[in-house]
Amino acid sequence: MQYPIERVYDTPVDILTMDDIIRDMSTHFNQQKKMTLASINPQIILMADSNPQVKAFIESASHRFADGIGVVKVSRWTKGQITERIAGIDVMVETLKYANQFHKKIFLYGAKPEVVEKAAAAIQKDYPHLEVAGYIDGYTTQANDEIVAHINQSGADMLFVALGSPKQEEWLNNFMPQLNCTVFQTVGGSLDVLSGTVRRAPEFFIKTNLEWVYRSFSHPSRLYRILQVPEFVGKSLAWHRKIKSDIKES
Repeated sequence: MQYPIERVYDTPVDILTMDDIIRDMSTHFNQQKKMTLASINPQIILMADSNPQVKAFIESASHRFADGIGVVKVSRWTKGQITERIAGIDVMVETLKYANQFHKKIFLYGAKPEVVEKAAAAIQKDYPHLEVAGYIDGYTTQANDEIVAHINQSGADMLFVALGSPKQEEWLNNFMPQLNCTVFQTVGGSLDVLSGTVRRAPEFFIKTNLEWVYRSFSHPSRLYRILQVPEFVGKSLAWHRKIKSDIKES
C-alpha cells in the first residue's frame, strides 16, 4: 500500500502506524514483493544528506517510519502529519511475533559474535514457532558474496541487519537485490537488547520519548548524538523555510 509521504530535511518519512506495517506483511508475502523496514531518526537523516547510498536506501524502502522524537517534533513545528514515534525495536518485536504466528524463517546479520549468538537463542526460545535459519556476526571475515549465498541458502523469509548506521543501510542498498528474503529491517542495536546484553530504557523514558537520552548517557560512545539534535533541528527548519519560500515565489 502507498502511504502519504512527508519529507523531513528532504528525507522521505511515511505517514503510517505499527498496525499498517504488520498488516502489509501478509500482502508482501502473498505478492512475493520485498518489504523494507527503515528506521528514520535525526542521525539517519543527517547521514542521508551526505551519504548517497543511505539516501538511495531510504528513497527505495517500502516502509520508512519515524524512529525518533526529533523527527516527530520537526514535523509538528512545520505543520506536518507525523504524529507518533515508532521505535525500531518495537517494529522488530512485532515482526518476530508475525514470524512466530506464520512459521516464518528469520536470519540475523550483525552485532558482536557473542551478542548475535545470544540473540538467536533468545529469539528461538521466546518465539518457538518461527525458525532462526541462521546468523552471521558483524565481524565476520566472509566476503559479501558468501554472506549473500549463506542467507539465501538458509531459506530465510526475513532478514534483520544490525551493522549500525550507515553500514547497515549501505549494505542493504548494495546487496538486497541479490537476496531472496521478503522482509528486511535495519535494526541497529536491537540485538544487544534482545540478547540481554544491554537493558532497554526504563518505561518512564520510553513513554516520555526520552529513550534516546537514556541510551546516550548509558553508552558514552553515543553522546555525540545529543550534539546532532540541534544540528538536525536547525537544518530541517531552514530547509522547510526555503521550500515554503520557493513555493511562494513560483
